[in-house]
Amino acid sequence: MNQKIKLYDLVASPKSTCYFSPTAWKTRLGLLHKNVQFETIPTTFLQLRGELAQRSGCPDITIPAIELLDGTFIYDSFRIAEWLETTYPDAPSLFTGDGKSSRESQPEQVILGKNYSRLVDLGLGASKSEWAVWYELFFPQQDKLITGDEHRAYFTSDARLGPQGYQKLLALDRQELTRRAKMNVQPLAQILHERSNEYFQGTHPGQVDYIIFGRYAYCRMLDAELTKEIWNDQGEELNEWIERLCQAFDGHAQRLFDNSSTSEN
Repeated sequence: MNQKIKLYDLVASPKSTCYFSPTAWKTRLGLLHKNVQFETIPTTFLQLRGELAQRSGCPDITIPAIELLDGTFIYDSFRIAEWLETTYPDAPSLFTGDGKSSRESQPEQVILGKNYSRLVDLGLGASKSEWAVWYELFFPQQDKLITGDEHRAYFTSDARLGPQGYQKLLALDRQELTRRAKMNVQPLAQILHERSNEYFQGTHPGQVDYIIFGRYAYCRMLDAELTKEIWNDQGEELNEWIERLCQAFDGHAQRLFDNSSTSEN
């Protein structure tokens, strides 16, 4: 039996295939970009803090996490991207956007691409629940996915969300949050309008594209209709970029969107 790297990805319930973690999407696409064989291990919030933390020996482990064939764990999407870049030098670089292999890339070009990726990662790509408009906007949709008394108790707890955090998140103005989300997307649409048929990383997709698409995928998994309003309707070029990445790697993302399941049955 061929062994594969394990990708631990976040789900709301044990048998769900609704992979909504934007950070895990970055890693998923990075693995595909480097042509690395992997299997997805659905992981709930409770499993992350319990079973996975114990197995990895990392109490503060986060999603995404990958488990290598020798049992080593790597977590944090940017650390994983850097590991992929170093470990698979003959595959296209994640950071140059020119389609050339990591081995062929100039060090200064890789450094520039990493800085660009990190800048976007810490802005649009971040998901800190204390401030991220994306988390706040799509929280009610995520809340509906959480089933089971133990899972719901943890997901809605003050320990996780802060004092009365659950109530505060549900009480937010959805219309205002939608407006703010569209404002986040508008510069992206403008960049692609100025660079038609290209990607954010360059003439080929790379880590910056996967960071941005991870945010799109998070929205798409939780509310397709609202996602269309915020993302696809912002301009033809952005819509075409979304479609290209949906169909990339033999339509991997599109299949996950089409086959996503939130049920435990």
